[in-house]
Amino acid sequence: MGLRLSTFKTPSAYAAVVYRKGGFILHMLRSMMWDAKQGDKAFMEMMQDYVKTFMNRNASTEAFVQVATRHMTPGMDLERNHRLDWFVREWIYGTTIPKYKFDYNVTAALDGKWQMKATLTQSEVEDNFMMIVPIYADFDGQVVRLGTVGMRGNSTNDRLQMLLPKKPKKVMINAFHDVLEM
Repeated sequence: MGLRLSTFKTPSAYAAVVYRKGGFILHMLRSMMWDAKQGDKAFMEMMQDYVKTFMNRNASTEAFVQVATRHMTPGMDLERNHRLDWFVREWIYGTTIPKYKFDYNVTAALDGKWQMKATLTQSEVEDNFMMIVPIYADFDGQVVRLGTVGMRGNSTNDRLQMLLPKKPKKVMINAFHDVLEM
């Protein structure tokens, strides 16, 4: 809708949808591209490629998506087509905001390790809505990313299990607001 979003009843709607959501989309891409060994390297390379490619030229949303697709990680290929169509459909052009529920328990395991079992539910979305949801553990104030879970539609994954090196203070999803959610 562009500037038509702004009305006398919602004067800041355009800024909220375009600028704030745009920044959040970049943050979500950064989170999905993050790697324990390389950190933000893939995201930084993508952004540098975008700037270099469109320096002193007009760029469009589609142009940005082409650059992002060139740099997407294998874990981002949720539709197995080597494209970010799912992300563009949901986050750039869509308006759905998912709701997540996360439950877990941690029990002692062998050799001083701890077994984490969890359930993650995604709701209030369309059947084809997909997202990569990060899971973190707080080990005495140090928040560590344990991994990610790909979710599709209104669904529950109750098979999440992981052996942890020590007992966490807590286990959580979306610790750094990696996913826009309700």
